[in-house]
Amino acid sequence: MKVLIVEDSIFVQKLLQKLIMDHFPECEIQVANNGELGYSLYQEFKPDLITTDLLMPGLNGQEMLRMIREIDREVQIIILSADIQKATREEVEKLEISGFINKPLTVDKANTLIQLIQVAAHAE
Repeated sequence: MKVLIVEDSIFVQKLLQKLIMDHFPECEIQVANNGELGYSLYQEFKPDLITTDLLMPGLNGQEMLRMIREIDREVQIIILSADIQKATREEVEKLEISGFINKPLTVDKANTLIQLIQVAAHAE
């Protein structure tokens, strides 16, 4: 399974990479620190799953997701964001995401993320 992590925090990038590799060692992972690079890597890498933050400088996660959904309705998407506004969440849920996890990432939320990734892996 190919996973694209789009996250501007290097700490969260490393945390997600370790978490995913510990549970899914066969994964190929690419990392982008903003939406522009995320979209570019999406086009080149063709991931099965994208985890993305929403609040990033430049092209934010929400805008990147809209661009991806214009051309791809199949890729699995999990949001990891500190943006917990109801309107934002409702808007990204319309983009057919696989899950929304609020930051900070706790042990329980990490377990939820692993479960969502397992579901996404079986959806390929």
